[in-house]
Amino acid sequence: MNNGQPITMDSIIFGLQRFGGVSNYWAKLLEHISVDPALAGRLVLPKHLTYRDFDAAWLQRMPVLRERIDARVGRYLPARTAGDGCVFHTSYYRLPRRRSGKYVVSVYDFTYERYRTGLARLVHTTQKLASIRRADAVLCISESTRRDVIEFCPEVDAARLHVISLGVDRKAFYQEPAGIPGINEQTVLFVGQRGGYKRFDLAVDAVWQSPRLSLGIVGPTLTDEERTLLQARLGARWHEFGPVSSADLRRLYSSSFAFIFPSDYEGFGLPILEAMACGCPVVAAALSSLPEVGGTAAYYAERQSGESYASALNALDSVAAREDTIRSGIKRAAVFDWLQTFQKTRAVYLDK
Repeated sequence: MNNGQPITMDSIIFGLQRFGGVSNYWAKLLEHISVDPALAGRLVLPKHLTYRDFDAAWLQRMPVLRERIDARVGRYLPARTAGDGCVFHTSYYRLPRRRSGKYVVSVYDFTYERYRTGLARLVHTTQKLASIRRADAVLCISESTRRDVIEFCPEVDAARLHVISLGVDRKAFYQEPAGIPGINEQTVLFVGQRGGYKRFDLAVDAVWQSPRLSLGIVGPTLTDEERTLLQARLGARWHEFGPVSSADLRRLYSSSFAFIFPSDYEGFGLPILEAMACGCPVVAAALSSLPEVGGTAAYYAERQSGESYASALNALDSVAAREDTIRSGIKRAAVFDWLQTFQKTRAVYLDK
């Protein structure tokens, strides 16, 4: 029996996301907690698991408490706990049903607060701020997110805020030889969701203003409206890849001319590091957390306009500039490591 510090890991996110940055972050924490002799990890799992990369080995290494209510409802209810003196860490803003030790919450971004309206925003924000106010430790995934916490919850004690950056999995993301079907050296890759603040429109406009380039799109199936836009603006200079595996995404990054990330707002911006690790130059917005993540290894648009992004892409035409950017990006990505993320989180757990 593990006699380490009891840690209850509220893994409600595994019932809310099939894939995504939050669930991947949580999986990386569990991967390390499950084998750390100083920690006695216990899992609170949703009634139905939706996360596609759930590792059944965790079930052999840690005791499990199973929720009886579907995650879509249970996400708003207090979570089950286990044991006195137990650190309780929630993946998505839930309070413990019975508090008897340190309460820890991870905060990712304030997308709801900045871009949603109505009941959805009210319910989410009420729960999030209640969690932050009651937490003994608030883990912010970037300095940008820490500033957001202070903006939206100014009464929180700043001493309880800990900036712990995300990492990049270098077993999954590394530079491969270029050359796969549908990709060429003039493809600009757009990855992820495309709605609203993600500013897919700027990626389309930037490629439209760069006739030698084409746009590669990774993510959810394109809508009819998006296809119409692409055909009108780019003609045949675009390719839809749909959702892809990490291995396929690695190959796409490694083969592309550049990765474009024109988002108005991100809590962290992990795709920047994944692209850099694969030797793909990055052109990004100079907003929120993105300069914090990309550092001097990325190109940034001066404004949120297609012209600014086209100008940044044009700067990569120089062979010397491109090679220097690739080297700088690989070096930058190596700074962000999941083991380091875990070690800093572990220090918060064990700090009495």
